[in-house]
Amino acid sequence: MGKKRKGASLDLLFDLSKIIVPTSYLTYFEVVKVNDLVSEWQIILHEKEHLIPPLLKGSPLPVLDGFCNPIHILSHAFSLKPVSLIIHRRRWKESNTDKHYSNEYTLTKDSARITPAMADFLKR
Repeated sequence: MGKKRKGASLDLLFDLSKIIVPTSYLTYFEVVKVNDLVSEWQIILHEKEHLIPPLLKGSPLPVLDGFCNPIHILSHAFSLKPVSLIIHRRRWKESNTDKHYSNEYTLTKDSARITPAMADFLKR
């Protein structure tokens, strides 16, 4: 039998996540949890830790300070249930201050709570 590679399973999971989560989101966020609820699938995404806001790039020791309020976005239907993406952007601050910073992303189209691909599909 062939020898299993450890990295292969992570690659497979990442490829599977690209089927359900828009690839543009996976540039900035990573899937951390999936909830199979009666009414929907929830995919929880956290902003990647290395994405420090530009305003903090030059400051000494930026500090992670939790997450901003989650953003709920309807992605599509899978297994006859809707798929909701719950996105958590990280909150940062300068050390020894209380001023918070976070990154801004264009995650939806026209302020609708749906992915751009879903918006394009519904327009057709």
